[in-house]
Amino acid sequence: MNKKILLTGSSGFIGRNLTTFLLEKKYQVYAILTNKKLNRLDSSKLKKKYKNFNPIFINDIKEIKKKISNINTSIIINLASKYLRSHNFLKMIDLIKSNILFTTSVLEAFPKNKLKKYINLSSVMIHKNSEEYHPQNLYAATKKSFLDILKFYQISNNNIKFYNLFLHDIYGENDYRDKIIHTILKNHKINKNVTISSRKLALNLLNVRDVNQAINLIINKNIISGDYMVKSKNFTNIVNLIKKANKGIKKKIKLKILNNKIEKKIKKKIKILPHWKQKFTIEKDLIKYLYENN
Repeated sequence: MNKKILLTGSSGFIGRNLTTFLLEKKYQVYAILTNKKLNRLDSSKLKKKYKNFNPIFINDIKEIKKKISNINTSIIINLASKYLRSHNFLKMIDLIKSNILFTTSVLEAFPKNKLKKYINLSSVMIHKNSEEYHPQNLYAATKKSFLDILKFYQISNNNIKFYNLFLHDIYGENDYRDKIIHTILKNHKINKNVTISSRKLALNLLNVRDVNQAINLIINKNIISGDYMVKSKNFTNIVNLIKKANKGIKKKIKLKILNNKIEKKIKKKIKILPHWKQKFTIEKDLIKYLYENN
């Protein structure tokens, strides 16, 4: 397979997984990265293993046009995202730079006559209380702002197919983010309590490998432009998940349950991506991770 992909956000959790997935499928991957020591080190390791990996380092968004305008690809996948769950105005500049300025700069710089598909990962946090638009935090507000910008390019470029893929909570192997599954595994390893905010806490948990398959479908299938959802069939009650896992392992997960108020589940109705099916479940995956954790 000789398809070429221009990728942003390859250093994040979903990005690392998708990059490896695409490289193993023999795509030529061009990844835009900030010129940092860690990015250069990781890219060097990746380049040794995969000759089809092509890192593009930038110091400033002003360099983007010069560095990507000659890349002969027709697909851009945007995973670039700065995440802040809690309101923090002082970090708004970082949010705007990553989620709006950088992402728009890439789209603006790339020749529109070459581009055929633009795949953008977004978040259901835009739809708090399942409303049409109710940002859960400033992160969600910046994600919505970029969707509005994409709408402008979509109207101006009828020859390009734009896809917005909406996600809930993503998990997977080697996920070291401050998320619930990582916390369970980390605390279990050191025999520490896992504190759950409420026995009613339920999350829609999807394996990152299912996200990879969804993106691969968009790359290869003739799917109509639009907004699509990839999510788990069910919301998982976290307390019940831990109790069920404990029945299958010798070393039990220690559990502490609080009685805090929890946010409502986001059940915004967005069409599920055609041809896509969930292959992995958190119930089976957590048992697997726990055994590997010991």
